[in-house]
Parts: sequence; C-alpha cells; structure tokens
Amino acid sequence: MGKSPTITIVSTVYNTRPFLEAAVNSILAQTFTDFELLLIDDGSSDGAGPLCDALAARDARIRVFHQPNGGPASARNKGLDNARGQYIGFVDSDDRIEPTMYETLYAALQAPGVRLAACSGDCIDEEDHTIPGRRVAIRQHGVRDAETLLLETFQTGSYYGPLSWNKLFDIRLFRDKGIHYDETMLFGDDASVLHRVFEGERCNCLPDVLYHYRTRAGQITSTATFPARKLDDLRMYWDWLQYFASRPGFAEYRQWATLWYWRVFYQFWCQSGAAGNLSELKPKFMTHKKHLDAVLPDLLGSPLLPTGEKLRAVLFCANPTALYTAATAWGRLAAKREREMH
Repeated sequence: MGKSPTITIVSTVYNTRPFLEAAVNSILAQTFTDFELLLIDDGSSDGAGPLCDALAARDARIRVFHQPNGGPASARNKGLDNARGQYIGFVDSDDRIEPTMYETLYAALQAPGVRLAACSGDCIDEEDHTIPGRRVAIRQHGVRDAETLLLETFQTGSYYGPLSWNKLFDIRLFRDKGIHYDETMLFGDDASVLHRVFEGERCNCLPDVLYHYRTRAGQITSTATFPARKLDDLRMYWDWLQYFASRPGFAEYRQWATLWYWRVFYQFWCQSGAAGNLSELKPKFMTHKKHLDAVLPDLLGSPLLPTGEKLRAVLFCANPTALYTAATAWGRLAAKREREMH
C-alpha cells in the first residue's frame, strides 16, 4: 500500500458538479505535495459522483468513496475513518484554496505544543469574484489556547474558531478523544464538536487568507427563507453553554455563551417570523424555550447585557408571540415615520 501520506484532505461532495473540478484542481496544485485527497460522494444526483471517479483516474493521490446521502457530517466522518495521514484538513467541494494553504498550515503546526493551525478566509461568488466585507478573521494571531477561539466567537461573532475548513488538525485530536461529527445535525455540524477537539490544545492562528468559501445563489440565508435546519445552531449553542457551565474556571465563557444563546434564539425567532414560517417552526422553538427560561436568571444578573435587553428577555420569556408582534408593529411604525420625514 506504500507509505502513508503526511496529510489527508477530505472533500465532501453533494451536488456540486459545476464547481467540483475547480475545487479539486486547487487542492492538487498544493505546494505541499505529500497528501491524499478523499472525495466522499454523499449520494449526489447531478453527476458529481462519476466526475469524482474521472478525477481520481487522473491523480493517484485521490481516493473516492460513494455512499447514500447521509448529510455533511456523515460524509466527513467517512473521511475521518478512512484517513491515512497524520494530519487532516477539510475542503468543501465547491470552494477553492490557495496553492500554499497546506504548506503554510503544516509549517504553523511545527510550533512547540501545537496540534492545530488555522488561517483566515474570504467569500467568493459563483464567478469566483471576492465578495467585499465577507471574511473569516480574528483579532489576535499566533499561538494561543484553542478554547479562546470560542470565546472570541461569542464576543465578536467571528467564525474563525468554530469552522473545520480553515484548519489543519493532528488527526489524534479526533481519534484519541473518540470524536466524530454529529450526524443528527444538518447545520453547524462542523462546529458542533470542536469544543471537544479544542480542549487542552494550543492553536497557531494565522492572518493569511488561504481559503475561499463560495456562496451560491439559493444558499444565501435571507429574510425570505429561514430553513428549519438552522435551529440545529440553537442546539449547538446550548451544548456549548452546558459544556462551559460544567467546567471550573470558565465563568466568563459561560456568561458569554448564555448571552449568545439568548441573542441567537431571539434573532432566529424574528427571522422565522419575517420569513413567514414561524407558526410551522414554533413547536421546535418551544423545545428550546425551556432552556431559555432556565437561563433567564443568569441573563438578568449578567454584566454583559444592557438593562433594556434584560427587559426584552423578560417580556420575551413571558410571551414570545406578544413581544414579537409588538416589536414588528413598532418597527413598521418607525419605518413609516422615517419615510414621512423624508
């Protein structure tokens, strides 16, 4: 079977045929050449599966796995289980990476005590044009405790930390800790286990923009659509809150996680209302509502939350529908006044 590669790159493929070859070519063009590429065809119906096989026939570093559609976490786990490399990275099959991405991340992993490295990323459209203002970045670079990346997510909304695709991991972070991606989650699935991967680890954080994440028409979440699967994010944030609440010395993380859980809950409720599917999703929201009610005392005692927002949280927990209806009416009235003034 030959020598194992240093790095395994996993690319999950589901109906991305128009972009697949460009994604694969950007991986094959890496200046770091000692890698294998696992293409996991997750039941594609657009001809992406046969294209995977055709691409593998051109380069011996590519291995293809076909499976019935099981979702992105299931496909990522197939890659994890079949990886032969000491290190593992993930590239979505409609994205592109810089030729130096894995050479740069591998070099960053050579710092003492470091078992994962991360880079910045930007967003491209279907024609490969960079979308201004859409960037994955953080404030502080260099070697730092990996868990501080989650604190930064809570503080700034940056997704630099809770993403898998902008990182290179020592594969033992998954295997020795018995970690697989959560296959019950269709949204936020790559982030939902990273708090466990990060535990006790140091991450070398680079400012370099090496990853280009593609946003396709129909993918963009707007007020016109609020997919039910987005509620998976609430489950993830609740899990993070519970995790930090159970660990001594993480009081600041717990405070921020509680604040984040409330804000995401309220934001999703409003987005679902604007999209017109709130009544359909209300039963799912209400299963999370008991969690929100449970942390209301923590919100009221939080030094991070302004008084006005504490009042909103109290009113929302008492009657979410009434508060949302009143807030919507107030918003319409304010907009009308604004128009009249101009």
